[in-house]
Parts: sequence; structure tokens; C-alpha cells
Amino acid sequence: PLAEEATLSSPAPNPALVRERERAANLTPLPPFKFHHRPNMLVKFENKSHRVKGLAFHPRRPWVLASLHNGVIELWDYRMDTKIDEFAEHEGPVRGVDFHTSRALFVSGGDDYKIKVWNYQLKRCLFTLNGHLDYIRTVQFHHNYPWILSASDDQTIRMWNWQSRSCLIVLTGHNHYVMSAQFHPSKDLVLSASLDQTARVWDISGLRKKTVSPMTPTDSGVGNDMFGVSDVGVKHVLEGHSRGVNWASFHPSMPYIATAADDREVKLWRMNDDKAWEVDTMRGHINNVSCVLFHPKKDLIISNSEDKSIRVWDMNKETAPQVYRRENDRYWILAVHPALNLIGAGHDSGMMVFKLERERPAYDCSPSHKKMYYFNDNYIIEHCFRTQSTGEISSQIFRRNSRINEKPRTLIYNYANRQQHCVLLLFEPMGTYELHVTDKKRNNDFARQTTHKGFAKSAAFVSRTRFAVLDKNRQIWQRDLKNEVKKKITIPGMVVNHIFPAGLGRILLRTTEGMVLYDIQAMKVIGELRIQSRHPIKYVVWSAKHKYVAMFSKSNIHIAKANLDECCFTFENSRIKSGAWDEDTFVYNTATHIKYLLPNGDKGIIRTVEDPVYVCQISPSSTELHFLDREKKAGVAKIDPTEYVYKVAVTKCKYKTVVRIMRSGKLVGKSIIAYLQKKGFPEVALHFVKDEKIKFQLALQCGNIATAKESAEKLEKIDPKSGKACWEKLGVEALRQGVCHIVEEAYMKTSNFDRLSFLYTITGNTTNLKKMLNIAAQYRRDSNANVSLFHNTLYLGDVEQRVACLRKTGMQKLAYVTAVAHGLDSVAEQIKAELKDDVPSLPDLSNAKLFKPPVPIIKSKTKQDYNWPLVEVSSGYFDGVDLSNIDLSQPDPEPDRDAMDDDDDDELDVDAKEDLGGWIQEEKKQKQDGDAGADGLDGWGGDGDDDFGLGDLGIDEAAEEAETKDEGADGFFVFPSTGKSQDTLWSERSNQAGDLAAAGQFDMALHSLNRQIGAINFDVLEKRLVDVYNMSHASLPMLFGMPSLTIPLERTDNDEKPLGLPRLCYNMQHCVDLLQQGYKLVSSGNFPAALKCFRDILATIPLLDVATQEQDQKLDNLKAVCREYITGLRLEGARRQEKDPARESALAAYFSRCRMQPVHQVRALLNAVKIAFKIKNYKATASFCRRILELCVTGDKAQLAKVVKPAQIRALLKKTEGLNSDAVPVDYKEGEALVLDSKSLKPIAKGAQVYRCPYCKSTYKTSGSVCNTCGIAKVGAEVTRYRPKFKKVGARSSVHRGGF
Repeated sequence: PLAEEATLSSPAPNPALVRERERAANLTPLPPFKFHHRPNMLVKFENKSHRVKGLAFHPRRPWVLASLHNGVIELWDYRMDTKIDEFAEHEGPVRGVDFHTSRALFVSGGDDYKIKVWNYQLKRCLFTLNGHLDYIRTVQFHHNYPWILSASDDQTIRMWNWQSRSCLIVLTGHNHYVMSAQFHPSKDLVLSASLDQTARVWDISGLRKKTVSPMTPTDSGVGNDMFGVSDVGVKHVLEGHSRGVNWASFHPSMPYIATAADDREVKLWRMNDDKAWEVDTMRGHINNVSCVLFHPKKDLIISNSEDKSIRVWDMNKETAPQVYRRENDRYWILAVHPALNLIGAGHDSGMMVFKLERERPAYDCSPSHKKMYYFNDNYIIEHCFRTQSTGEISSQIFRRNSRINEKPRTLIYNYANRQQHCVLLLFEPMGTYELHVTDKKRNNDFARQTTHKGFAKSAAFVSRTRFAVLDKNRQIWQRDLKNEVKKKITIPGMVVNHIFPAGLGRILLRTTEGMVLYDIQAMKVIGELRIQSRHPIKYVVWSAKHKYVAMFSKSNIHIAKANLDECCFTFENSRIKSGAWDEDTFVYNTATHIKYLLPNGDKGIIRTVEDPVYVCQISPSSTELHFLDREKKAGVAKIDPTEYVYKVAVTKCKYKTVVRIMRSGKLVGKSIIAYLQKKGFPEVALHFVKDEKIKFQLALQCGNIATAKESAEKLEKIDPKSGKACWEKLGVEALRQGVCHIVEEAYMKTSNFDRLSFLYTITGNTTNLKKMLNIAAQYRRDSNANVSLFHNTLYLGDVEQRVACLRKTGMQKLAYVTAVAHGLDSVAEQIKAELKDDVPSLPDLSNAKLFKPPVPIIKSKTKQDYNWPLVEVSSGYFDGVDLSNIDLSQPDPEPDRDAMDDDDDDELDVDAKEDLGGWIQEEKKQKQDGDAGADGLDGWGGDGDDDFGLGDLGIDEAAEEAETKDEGADGFFVFPSTGKSQDTLWSERSNQAGDLAAAGQFDMALHSLNRQIGAINFDVLEKRLVDVYNMSHASLPMLFGMPSLTIPLERTDNDEKPLGLPRLCYNMQHCVDLLQQGYKLVSSGNFPAALKCFRDILATIPLLDVATQEQDQKLDNLKAVCREYITGLRLEGARRQEKDPARESALAAYFSRCRMQPVHQVRALLNAVKIAFKIKNYKATASFCRRILELCVTGDKAQLAKVVKPAQIRALLKKTEGLNSDAVPVDYKEGEALVLDSKSLKPIAKGAQVYRCPYCKSTYKTSGSVCNTCGIAKVGAEVTRYRPKFKKVGARSSVHRGGF
């Protein structure tokens, strides 16, 4: 444990180095050890930091304390992966820390010889205990008494009273560094380990008796205990290690001790009152063993070592030792949680918290059955929820020498088979399964059970006697109960990773793209749900009768209908453990909470839990939750379902249940009111609110003007200021609904004369408008009186008053112009005399007309005529109903439409209509009584029986009334639900990147590009993705102040029929035009512009619509052309900057090998000829000349004649063939296959590993970087060439091929 000190050398002698040299002098190398199989560690938390020397778990909270070699102590929440705080007051490394069992304290000891006691709530050190003379190795609180135990390199062990802050006793006897010391969990014993090759057990019962009893003044000192210990004695000395002992630990409940030493051995000791003896020696570590601990719940010993490994030993020798190894970090410390199955380990670069095995029990239960089946201790247990009884129905094949975590992870029970118990046990790490078949009439007769084994990644029952398995080759096979293969299930175009049960004849598949529901008998896909592959579904829970399905991963929950139409999605910060359905409510739990989720997306917390449990079923009364804990024990927990039952009742319009819950008083507060407002049911909350302010807001929200007026009047009496604000809001809402007499009253209450005048104008009430004119002229004294007076004159067309208003305000010229324009000659002469010489000149006014506001279409004759005509709708259940007289003993009738299930064919059954009939008649009667008593007036001025003089038209009023009654039997008005937007439909019908971008789903588009072409650099694609979105929508400007109207643009097929997909701005012709432009730029020598042009093509291709195989092939060819040109232009650019002649010649030769147009390839060859001839490489020159002459024969002679003269090339070939030598060696051989590294632009050696860009297929020596050719994809990335399917609008369906 001191080997790390060797790296801290300094000019002065270091005591730690001296100690290490003393230990190293006696060390001899041991032969190498061959490790066993190393399973994956179930790591729950990992942190990178300086070297961790001490660890401690909090006994109740999910905290872990880590002391670091740099002197800092860090407090982490391992469940949330969050650092809570850090403490830094020690000077030098901190080697020991420990939490107090009940108080907000922890203790630390370090190389500064100090022991510090901290309060983590106050975030400071309370006090320091001084006394040790060397490094402090470990510190520990006693579980009952106010004691601290510390071990030090000064060869002593000290016990402190942290309340009195004094040293109780000093234990001496070791003659080397004391590396660890700890209290016994229950007895008066202390265990210490030292480098003197011994471990000692100390009896502290005398000290306890002395400390608990009243102390005399002489008992508090330590002088009597320095050399003669009277209260503490050595009970056992454990000798057996050949080198220093680094750690010793007590077993939590049995008389065992484990020690770890520098001799690379772990020893197990047993003790009694008289002696201690060695039981076993565990060898396997190849370096110093740093720490050793007992598992708190299992017969296991855990040790770690400087050989960078953690080993788990079985005390009973029934399983092989497990080895968990790191590559570069040595382990220094271990800690176990006192209550949970968690282990902490500190190493050179941080720490981690892990488990040795999964604690989730393998169980299966169904919401429509009353029993649960789970696996425990090699038996399959049947548990009855009603009677809470259990029984064994089958036993597992016992596995001798199996590994620790080799237990079934999944149990699947066949509920369709009523004669036999059919159970599948899946062992996921090994990829095997066991099929257990037992006759239900012969329970516990294990001799007659049938057991079969096989290999499978997952499995699911599909019928009474059949089950499906997914093998390691991702093929699905159907087997019978004899484990014989019956047929192969082939699902084309899908890569299946897991299968889940989905009822009879169906299986639920987890693919690379999401979840797929497949019908085995019909051999067709029933539904699909796209889910991101980085959050794979782990568990699936079906509701009763398979109405809903809940699919959840580590942190996500998807709820869908039976055909996989997604209802909602939610995310949890903590890990989701399990879930079960309570009718249409999904109840699930995390490590600390039990929560609920409704199909409409509403969720909440039901209760908290102390320890993690696994939800199995909800009782029929919804008040009890049946669960299974980590000890495989079934239990029942009380829950309060009021909140989610209330929300379901509101959503399903079960108003009696709503009233019953609201009367019970279990749900109170603004949160329930806010929920009703959010879900569009303010009229429901209106009947249960007592606060007038909230009632006023709810009344406005649901448009109940009468109730809002009553609340405003009451608020005005209580507080005039707030009442005025309410009247202003009421006026706005009343004007929106056209209730003009309420608007008039609101404007009067708030003295809003200007708006009141305008109201009289638009309603044609000239009488009141004249009154407003008189009020403004005679009574108003505010600053806006003259402006209001002028406006009223305009509304009335009163020119004389208008001129008088202008003269009153000093606007003589404007008054003169107004008088002359309207023919008021006498008034004009008076004003002209007042103006004298300052009379304005006037234009020709012969065609002037009197300005008057337009005449209203409907003039109000009475106060009720103010109201605008509105569409009458049926009243809701709570309108006009006396809640105190409702009979709540009867259940709610079934509603006409389930708001949580919007299937088009959900009709109200006959019985429900009959049950609602009485309510409807009562409600209609109340409505008729209310209409008859409304001021005794008819809205249209008639008596209601006017036949317009047409006589009897032969209309069957009874039949018409019955028809009307059938159309809306419940009497409730329900607004139509909002449909899906066009963008949402686009994203559902296609998963092509261009279509997803046009739908605004940029994250899904980027994920699709990453999955299909390995794209990681999206800067190149950003502009094009935005262009695709903008150009797939048309924007039409609306009236001033209104937002523009956005219209989606869809593409059509050859027959101009809509495909239900967006119109994309990029197409094949666009790429062809860019290609022609690139050819021209290359011909003209503008290589930078040409390079950009070809890269633009590669950036555009992933966004194109690919509908046929021919288009797919053309785009593949286009990508190859762009790749060749980009590589060639990069080679030419590098050649022009190269100064080495040999390298320049090689680059020119590589350029000539790029597959380009003949005219461009000839130009490249001419450059190669010139450079090779210049450096006297005549042999290479001759080979280039031959290739030029071949192209002149096979290519377009007219175009090539403009670039090269064949006669000159033949002459040069004749000359160079005679010389036939190369003066400068060049890394290029003509005629050999050339595989170029697109990053370094150098050849890749034959037989070397070659990586390719998954998009443009460029070659590379190494992987992981962004492709230099396309600048988009990651070299060497694994991609899926997926062929997506989408639904076409109309009766037909079409398969859409995404070729990338």
C-alpha cells in the first residue's frame, strides 16, 4: 500500500521511502498466475479523480465518502452521480474516513498526524484530535459508544472519546506500522493488522465497563495505559503470513476473520473464546493484497490488490473465484454498504461502486391473473396474491461450480396452458434457457417434471404449447414443449435483438430501429414504434386484455396501444425498476418512489419507499400494491390511488367519481385546480372553488360570464382596486363573446369612456353616444376629455360640436377648415375674423362629403339586443346541476367516448344510453326552466310559435326530435380532439433524413444519418437541413398583427397523387447540375472551387428521396465519382505545396490513378510525365506515356486533341524507352494495386488493416477520425443499411427505400 510513495521523491530523505525500501528488501518475485474467467462488473457509479485511499458508505443515504491522496475528501451521491461537497483541510494524503451511524458526522485521518471530525450539514470541521506521531492509516466510529478507533504508523492504536475530545487509551504491542484497525460489529473486540506479519484481536470489555460506569478523576488520563494496559488485553494473535499484514476484517455475524498481506495471500481464520486458528488460505493475487472484506449478506470474501484486480472468494468453495480487473489502476481500498448489496473500491484514478450480482428477481405476473411466479433458491415459486400463500412448483437444474452471477435473469410463465405449469428460465450472460413443464395436479412432484435446455438470447410463449426463441444468430425458431423445432419464423428486412411476449400468436420484437409487433400466424407486422437505439427497451408490461403496453428502459417509459400507436413517453432521472397496470394506469417504481403514468402523459408520485422493490400487481381495490423485494420475499404495501383515480375520472368524464373524490377532501390545493385548467376542465373546478379570485379566473377560462360577474362584484366590495382589475378582464372576455351589455357595465365600472363610446358606435346606440358627447363636453375634467369629445363628434357626425371642440382647444385653423368644408359659413366667418391675416388657403371643396361612421348591420333596440348572435351548444354535466342532490351511490355511466382512448369505433352501448337517459331529461328540464325564466323575453322578439304564415309543412316533429336526441344522447358538448400535424405525419411515415428534417425533427434526422452513414460532423449538413425544412413549407402573410399561415408542401408520384411526404428542395437533377459544374471547374483549373462543388454533392446526397433501385445505383455511382475527384484534387493540392521531388512525383502518379473523365485523366498524366521526366525517371515517364496513348485511342479524340498531341507523346516514349532507368526512387509502382490512405495520402501496405468511410468508401490506415474526403462520416463506424417502410396516404401502401 505504500508503493505509491516512491513517486513522491524529493532531495530530502523521505520517511515513507525508507519504509518502502525496508519492505522491498525482503520481496522476491512470484511466478505469474493464470487468471480465471473475468465477468463484467455491475458498476453502478464510477468517478475519475486522484488516487482514492479511503472509502465509507453512509448507512442510510445514497452517499459515499472518498478520501484522496491529494488531501481532499469528496462526498458523492452514487445514485444520482453528483458530487455533493468536498472538504480540504488536511495537509497531505487522507487515508481513512468513516460515517457516524446516526449523526451528521464523519471522521478522517491523514498523513498530517491529525484526526478531524466533520459535520457534513454545517460543511466544516468541528474539531481536531492530536496525539499520533506518524501517518494515520484508518479511523472508525463505534456503532454504539462515542468512540473513535485509529491506527497509525507510530505502531499504536488509539481510542478516542469524540464527545469529550480526549484519548481514552493507547494500545501498544505491534512492532511495525499498524495498517488497519476496526471494531467488532457486536462484541467488545478490536481487530488490528500490522506489517509485523501479525493480526491481533483485542478485548475492550474492561474499557467499556470502565467508560460506562462513573469515572474517577484519575481514570481519564492515559498515563497509566502507556506501558501497562489494564482495561484492554490481547485476546488472540494471528500468525501465519510470511510478510506484513495490510488489512484484517471481522465477519459481520460469524466468528471469522479475514486477513490480507504482502505475501499475496488472503487467509481465513476462525476464533472462539480460547483460541484462533487458520481455516483456509486463498492464493491468486500476484502482488500485495491491499484490503479484504466479508460480504455482509453472502458467504463471500472480497479482496483487492496492487495487481489491479478484485477477487471474490466463496467461503464454501462451491463456486470458482471471480476476478474483476482493470488495465492500468492499482486497487487500494474496499468498503461494503452496511445494508445494501453495494461494494466500493478505490484505485489509482478514482473509485467505483458496484454489485457482484443482479438483485432483480426473475418473476412473472399477469394483471388478469391472481398469481405470481418467481425463482428463488433453485425453485420456481407460485405466490397467490389473495391468500398470500406460496408453494414450489418446480426446481431448477442445480449447477455445481457455477459462477456467482449465474442465476436466471428472466422468468416467463405460460398463462395460456391451464393443465401444466410451463416456465422458461433465461440465463442472459450465458445465452441459455431452461424449459420446465409440470402437471398442475402434481405440484411438488419434482421427479415427474420435465426440463429441457437450449441456447437463446431471449424467448417468449406464443401459444398454449409453443414458444419462440431468438438464437445467437438473431434467427427466431418456434419450438414445442418437448423443445423440438417446429418452424422458423422469418421476418425480412429487420435485425431482431430481443423478443418479448405479446399474447397468443404474437411476439414483440426489439429491432435496431425500435419495437415491432409481429403476428406469427398471419406472418405480418401489426405495428411499429420507433425508439432510439441508445435507450433499448428492457422490459415490457401488458395491461389487462392487452389494451395498452408499457415498454421501459433504464430511464424511459413508452406507453402504446395494442397496435403500438404511441400514447405517451416520459423520462426518469433515476433508474426504473418495474411496473404493473391498474386498469388504464401504469404504476411503476424507482429506487425511492412509487409513481403512476397515465396514457395521456399525466404522471405523479404515489408514495416513497425505503428499499427498492419490484411491483407485481395492484389489488382490485387499488389500495394495495403487491411487490417482491430483493430478498425474493413477497409483500403488500398500502397506497393511496386517489390522485390518479381522480385524473382518470376527469379524463373519462366520470363526473360522479369526480364529485365523490372532491367531497372526500383527499385532494385539496391549487395543484388540482391547475390540473383541471390544464386539461381543459375549468367548469369542473368552478364548482369546488371557494376563493373568489380563483373562481373568477376559472369562470373567465371556461367562458362563464355570469359567474365571473358575480365574483367581480364580490371582489369589488372587498377590495375596490382588485375589483377594478377584474372588471377590466371581464370586459375583455365579454367583448370576445359578444355579451355587450356586460361589456357596457364593465366599461362603466372602470370609467373607460373611450371604449364605451366605441361600443355604442359599433352597436348603433346613438342615444347613449350623445350622452357620452355631453359628458365629455360638460362634466369630464381629465386630460383626455377633449380627445374623447372630438372622437364622439366623429362617431356622431356632429360637425358643429367638432368645430367647437377645435376652437376650444385652440386649433383655430383646423376649426376654420372644418367649418368651410362642411358649409358652416357663419361660423367660418367668425373664425376668419379671429384669425385676421393668418387665414389658411383652401383647395377646391366642391366635391367634399360629410364623414360619418358606417351604419351597424344590427342595431340594438333593447339591452338584450346588444349581445351578438352565437352558436348554441349543449350544456355540460356541471351546468345547472345541484351537486348536493346527486346520488353518488350509483356508479358512473360509461361515457360516449373515452378521452384516453380515441379509437374511432368506440360507441356508447345501449345500456349506457339508458342509464344516462334520466340525467339527460333532468338536465334538459333544468335548461328549459332556465330559458323560460330569463327576463321573460324571447331572444328574437317572438313568442316561439311563429310559423311564418306557411301553415303545416308536414314535418314529423317527434321523429325529428328523436333523431336529434340520438345524435347527442348524452347532452354534452365535446370539442373535437386536436389531430396530428402534417410534420408529425411526415416523421411517422418515413425515417429518411430529408423527410425528418422537413418535418422539423432535426434530432431524429441527425440520429438517422449517424446510424445509416456514420455521420458525426453535422456542420457540413446544417445549412442543407435548414433549407430542406424551410423549402418544404410555404408561408402566406395574413392580416396585420396576425402570424403568417404556414402550409406544408407535399411531393407527388408520376400520376400527381400525393404521397403524404414532404416536397424536398434537393433532387437528382440538382446533383447532376453540380457535377457538370464541377467538371467545368476542373477543366478550367479552378481546383478549390471544384473541390467545394464535389463535396457539396456528397453533402446533398443523404437528403435525397430514393424511391427505386435504379436511383439508388445512380447515387452510389455519383458518390464514387465525387470520391475520386476529391481525392485527386487533394493530391494535386498537396503536390503543389510539396518541395521534395520524389514525393512530388509520387503525388502526381497517385493523381493519375484516380478514375476521372478521360480528358481530366490525360491532364493528370501529363503532369506526371513532366515531373518524372524532370527528375530523370525515364522508366516511369514511359509508363505514363503509354497510358496517355491508350486513352487517346479509347477516349473522345476530338476533346483529347485539344489537350495532348499524340505525336509528341510517341516521340517522348521512344526516347525514354531507350534510357529505361529511374534516377530518383519514388514510392509508386506502375501496374500494382494502389490503396491510398485518404488521410496521409500515402499507400497502404499490402495485407495491412484497411478501414473505410461508411459513406463515401474512402480507405484509411486507422479508424475513429472524420473522413477527409466527405468531411461527414466517422471512419470505420458500423452502420445499418436500413430499408424503412412508411404508410402511404390512401388505401394503398408503399415501401420507401432509404439507400443510405
